[in-house]
Amino acid sequence: MTLPIIVDAATTAVLLEALMLACFGLALPIANLRMLRTGRAEGKGVAFTMIILCGYLAGAAAKVALVGNGAQLPPLFWLYLVNVASVGVNLALQWHFSRSAIAPTLPICARATAS
Repeated sequence: MTLPIIVDAATTAVLLEALMLACFGLALPIANLRMLRTGRAEGKGVAFTMIILCGYLAGAAAKVALVGNGAQLPPLFWLYLVNVASVGVNLALQWHFSRSAIAPTLPICARATAS
């Protein structure tokens, strides 16, 4: 016995993409809050975060490219933008906390010139 197909493959793909974006979209603010709470940027490097940012920008650009072919801007585009903003905040926090972690190790006379 076969089950009736309720949702077509294209709709399923969009729903799965939305779920992926929502999961990452929830994970990044949690990581940002943890970084703010601890005051440390540990666990991943700036290069890793830049790769994630490039991936989200590519996904958003793909959605914009569809508009060029006469389609409407898909709602998933906005999820990509939310995730780009969250990764941007994460990147800024990594940069800020990595700089503040380096500053205390400098000699006192070098701290004034490093700022």
